[in-house]
Amino acid sequence: MNELQAVTSAAEPPLSRKLHAVGRKLGVPVAGSFELTSRCNFSCGMCYIHDADQASCAADELTAEQWLEIGKQAADAGTVFVLLTGGEPLIRRDFTEIYTGLKKLGLMISINTNGSLITDEIAALFEKNPPMRLNISLYADSEEGYLRQCGVNAYAQVVSNIRRMKNAGVQVKLNVSFTKNNADRYRQLVDLVRELELHCQTSVYMYPPVRKSGKPVPCSRLAPSDAASLRVYWDLLRGKNEQLKLSAEQLARLAAKDCDEAGAPGEGVRCRAGHTAYWISASGEMLMCGMIPLSAGNVRDEGFGFCWQKTRDLMKTVRMPAKCTTCRLRPVCCVCPAACFAETGDFSKAPPYLCEMSRSIAMALSRLEKEEPDVKAE
Repeated sequence: MNELQAVTSAAEPPLSRKLHAVGRKLGVPVAGSFELTSRCNFSCGMCYIHDADQASCAADELTAEQWLEIGKQAADAGTVFVLLTGGEPLIRRDFTEIYTGLKKLGLMISINTNGSLITDEIAALFEKNPPMRLNISLYADSEEGYLRQCGVNAYAQVVSNIRRMKNAGVQVKLNVSFTKNNADRYRQLVDLVRELELHCQTSVYMYPPVRKSGKPVPCSRLAPSDAASLRVYWDLLRGKNEQLKLSAEQLARLAAKDCDEAGAPGEGVRCRAGHTAYWISASGEMLMCGMIPLSAGNVRDEGFGFCWQKTRDLMKTVRMPAKCTTCRLRPVCCVCPAACFAETGDFSKAPPYLCEMSRSIAMALSRLEKEEPDVKAE
């Protein structure tokens, strides 16, 4: 195991896998994402939800009391894991009330945060009553990089808070998203991840921000070929050479076959969305997935159980494009129902962006001797 592999490997706990496996058979909502707010103190170009109208966003948010009632109903229905996300969840003045209240219900809480709003009060809360995991987004390796990616000078504050939480014994995971604004600094980000010695998950595919305006809009994501180069190179850095070679050999065998779309059934939902997982928006709408803006009802008005059943019913109707099921590039493609819907507005249409990205991944795998990707950034 190389140095970067050691800090990027974060296997899911066996208990979680077991609960989801059992829950899938029984239709139990094991895990939920509670989107406490769509407000944020950052303004990232790839964000799928954040809007500038903070006052309007705040007016639509559920109260702390409502979130705790939803948490109780969720726990009664079988939910074990809850992710508090946003927007930026720590922007809420009543975050402590929501967090401590949900923990008292016996729920295992994780948090997504940009890391800039971990005040002394919040830090003391996490040190005394830590979350199961604190997922902190790391967007750049400098103040200038944060200004370019997020619109704020927050680098020093974020890295200081990362170190503080780590030193306090809080389980911290880093999330790194590559876009046009930071891809040219991927080497420096790699060095920073090594220095921090924390688990790290990277994303090179950015969903179109469909929930920001109700329709796809331009964002700062990479061109498909550049996203592909970074994905392959990052895996090489992590020491996954043998797995990549296996993928390349597999693709070579599959390349001789034509995709047979005729009569092939479209693939259903393979991930946990609608099977054992759900997403509740800041206003209380239950979604199958945070990237799919199709509501199964408002939990505040219709109750958790009713909305969960509608979510499961919706999940069962979803079918991806038949051509994706039989595509020879499927082993390296990250296509899913959410990506199809976000990219095209239709579950049954293949997303051109991911088709191009997968072709570029296949090409990159065919020349693994290249040491670094040629990434263009604005």
